[in-house]
Amino acid sequence: GIFPLVPGAGIYWTVYYLVTEQLGLAVYTGYEAVKAAVAIVLGIVFVFELPQGVFRWMAKAFVKIP
Repeated sequence: GIFPLVPGAGIYWTVYYLVTEQLGLAVYTGYEAVKAAVAIVLGIVFVFELPQGVFRWMAKAFVKIP
């Protein structure tokens, strides 16, 4: 399930362009791959952390400790 999320093609083409000495294309595809990886990581973090914080806040609001 994790393989479609990894920007493997972007990393592959970055290394390919580095080996073939096409530095402009290597920088462009590397930057795109890093952006995709960061977006994936931030999405995973938000999905796991936001609901936890919301439910914790709701529990404090609705459960009154005497």
